[in-house]
Amino acid sequence: MSKSPAGAGSGQSDVFAQLASCERLLTAKDLAKILTISEKTIYGYVSRNMIPYYKIQANVRFRAAEVAEWLTNRAGLQPPPALSRRTYSRGPLGF
Repeated sequence: MSKSPAGAGSGQSDVFAQLASCERLLTAKDLAKILTISEKTIYGYVSRNMIPYYKIQANVRFRAAEVAEWLTNRAGLQPPPALSRRTYSRGPLGF
Protein backbone atom coordinates (compact mmCIF):
# COMPACT_ATOMS: atom_id res chain seq x y z
CA MET A 1 0.00 0.00 0.00
CA SER A 2 2.57 2.53 -1.12
CA LYS A 3 1.54 6.06 -1.99
CA SER A 4 4.86 6.94 -3.58
CA PRO A 5 4.29 9.34 -6.48
CA ALA A 6 7.76 8.66 -7.86
CA GLY A 7 6.84 5.23 -9.20
CA ALA A 8 7.02 4.58 -12.89
CA GLY A 9 3.79 5.28 -14.69
CA SER A 10 2.37 7.57 -12.04
CA GLY A 11 0.42 10.27 -13.81
CA GLN A 12 -1.27 13.53 -13.08
CA SER A 13 -4.50 11.83 -12.00
CA ASP A 14 -2.53 10.02 -9.28
CA VAL A 15 -1.62 13.37 -7.74
CA PHE A 16 -5.26 14.42 -7.59
CA ALA A 17 -6.27 11.01 -6.20
CA GLN A 18 -3.66 11.31 -3.45
CA LEU A 19 -4.78 14.82 -2.58
CA ALA A 20 -8.45 13.85 -2.64
CA SER A 21 -7.90 10.92 -0.30
CA CYS A 22 -5.97 12.96 2.27
CA GLU A 23 -8.01 14.38 5.12
CA ARG A 24 -5.23 15.70 7.35
CA LEU A 25 -3.10 18.79 6.97
CA LEU A 26 0.05 18.14 4.95
CA THR A 27 3.57 19.24 5.77
CA ALA A 28 5.83 20.70 3.09
CA LYS A 29 7.64 17.35 3.01
CA ASP A 30 4.36 15.47 2.45
CA LEU A 31 3.27 17.83 -0.31
CA ALA A 32 6.68 17.77 -1.98
CA LYS A 33 6.50 13.97 -2.19
CA ILE A 34 3.01 14.05 -3.70
CA LEU A 35 3.89 16.73 -6.26
CA THR A 36 7.37 15.24 -6.88
CA ILE A 37 9.10 18.57 -6.33
CA SER A 38 11.55 19.65 -3.65
CA GLU A 39 10.61 21.01 -0.24
CA LYS A 40 12.62 24.10 -1.13
CA THR A 41 10.27 24.73 -4.06
CA ILE A 42 7.25 24.37 -1.79
CA TYR A 43 8.69 26.89 0.67
CA GLY A 44 9.46 29.21 -2.25
CA TYR A 45 5.81 29.06 -3.30
CA VAL A 46 4.81 29.85 0.28
CA SER A 47 7.15 32.84 0.54
CA ARG A 48 5.68 34.25 -2.70
CA ASN A 49 2.07 33.43 -1.68
CA MET A 50 1.70 31.24 -4.77
CA ILE A 51 0.08 28.30 -2.98
CA PRO A 52 -2.66 28.12 -0.33
CA TYR A 53 -1.19 27.37 3.10
CA TYR A 54 -1.75 27.73 6.83
CA LYS A 55 0.84 29.01 9.25
CA ILE A 56 0.61 27.49 12.71
CA GLN A 57 3.22 29.35 14.74
CA ALA A 58 6.47 28.53 12.89
CA ASN A 59 4.97 25.59 10.97
CA VAL A 60 3.51 25.67 7.48
CA ARG A 61 0.69 23.27 6.62
CA PHE A 62 -1.42 22.62 3.54
CA ARG A 63 -5.00 21.42 3.14
CA ALA A 64 -4.97 18.81 0.37
CA ALA A 65 -8.33 19.83 -1.12
CA GLU A 66 -7.17 23.45 -1.46
CA VAL A 67 -3.92 22.40 -3.12
CA ALA A 68 -5.87 20.20 -5.57
CA GLU A 69 -8.13 23.15 -6.42
CA TRP A 70 -5.08 25.40 -6.78
CA LEU A 71 -3.52 22.92 -9.22
CA THR A 72 -6.74 22.55 -11.19
CA ASN A 73 -7.18 26.30 -11.53
CA ARG A 74 -3.66 26.71 -12.88
CA ALA A 75 -3.59 23.73 -15.23
CA GLY A 76 -3.20 24.74 -18.83
CA LEU A 77 -3.19 28.49 -18.27
CA GLN A 78 -1.33 30.59 -20.80
CA PRO A 79 1.08 33.24 -19.52
CA PRO A 80 -0.11 36.84 -19.76
CA PRO A 81 0.76 38.46 -23.12
CA ALA A 82 3.44 40.64 -21.51
CA LEU A 83 5.27 37.51 -20.33
CA SER A 84 4.80 35.36 -23.42
CA ARG A 85 6.87 37.55 -25.71
CA ARG A 86 9.88 39.62 -24.93
CA THR A 87 9.87 43.29 -25.69
CA TYR A 88 12.91 45.42 -25.31
CA SER A 89 12.74 49.11 -24.64
CA ARG A 90 15.59 51.47 -24.97
CA GLY A 91 16.71 53.44 -21.98
CA PRO A 92 17.72 57.11 -21.96
CA LEU A 93 21.15 56.20 -23.35
CA GLY A 94 19.71 54.26 -26.28
CA PHE A 95 20.45 50.70 -25.12
